[in-house]
Amino acid sequence: FLYGGPVGEPAIGPSAFMHRGSAALNPEPPITHHWFDSTHITYGVVTAGYAARHWQLEASAFRGREPDERRWNIETPALDSWSVRASYNPTPQWAMQVSHAFLKQPESTHPGENEHRTTASIHYANAHGLSAMLAFSAKNRDPGTTLTAWLAEANWNLSTHHTLFGRVENVANDELFPDHASPLHDQAFRVSKFQAGYAYRLPLGEAVSLALGGSLAAYAHPATLDAAYGRHPWGYTLFARLSLGK
Repeated sequence: FLYGGPVGEPAIGPSAFMHRGSAALNPEPPITHHWFDSTHITYGVVTAGYAARHWQLEASAFRGREPDERRWNIETPALDSWSVRASYNPTPQWAMQVSHAFLKQPESTHPGENEHRTTASIHYANAHGLSAMLAFSAKNRDPGTTLTAWLAEANWNLSTHHTLFGRVENVANDELFPDHASPLHDQAFRVSKFQAGYAYRLPLGEAVSLALGGSLAAYAHPATLDAAYGRHPWGYTLFARLSLGK
């Protein structure tokens, strides 16, 4: 990946993680996405790689620190972090990758902490509208603990109009209580999310389509979190999505 301009994406995590076929019509980002993606926006990235018929190697140098909330200004580029990724595509239906990265103080909420991040994922897609992914990540704060996450998801186009999608994920998160005065601040808790959804796709032309749909989600967490997050938290999403291009 090498993007023009000051904004880029290093070679880490499942390739094009936020634009994958297994979540083509799922409007919600995974609760695990900070374990899998690279720094969302970085000022300064250089990527080089080599691609063969079935495999590919990539390496990047980039600025590890995410920008502040004033996104309209350009911050000083720096190549203080790095990442490597190996991808393997044995057939047109299967894709696999493993990546590792060092990020220099990526989070403003954890000043002075660097991060080592390792991910692995397997993607599957066939000619009958089914796309699926299984992924694992380990985020090792330095200094700090290692937090892991799992993600499984699928998108199934049943016909020209009807799509089913779903996701199951589990993550160890230590940022559920940002208040430093809380006795649970910086404690890691295992949280799971289960989501299922449906979308009706309506072609509006050769290069324009509209999708209308919704999803339901339920969460599982330790009883310690009941007072803050509820005993049986759940949620729903209704959406309309207009797509341009084939």
